[in-house]
Amino acid sequence: MLPFFPMSEEGQKDMKKADKILILGLLMVALAFAVFFFLRAEEGGYARITEDGVLKAELSLSEDVLYRVETALGFNIVQIQDGYVTVHEADCRDQICVEHKKIHLTGESIVCLPHKLVIEIVGGETAEFDMVVE
Repeated sequence: MLPFFPMSEEGQKDMKKADKILILGLLMVALAFAVFFFLRAEEGGYARITEDGVLKAELSLSEDVLYRVETALGFNIVQIQDGYVTVHEADCRDQICVEHKKIHLTGESIVCLPHKLVIEIVGGETAEFDMVVE
């Protein structure tokens, strides 16, 4: 069976070189997007702590503090140090919230499902306009 587009060996080598250039170009574009979105993320202003949707506390990221949150289902100790938030200790069974990575960017959160606790980073400044309407 004959191929639809017969190529010489030279054409096949050029095709391989072109594939490598295309892949390299796509990787560079993907890297540029990743850097753009990483740099665009804002440093958060404070940590908002809610239990089952009810506000428990709002803690500034600029002050180092240990804050104990008592819930009907147990306790969590939230630590803010050097602008990063972690759950230092909790008495929940799975300990996923304690093992979660440090958070500090607006929109990041740590959730403790057994205690219905959410720690969310919220920006210190809000934009003047949410959208423009003509």
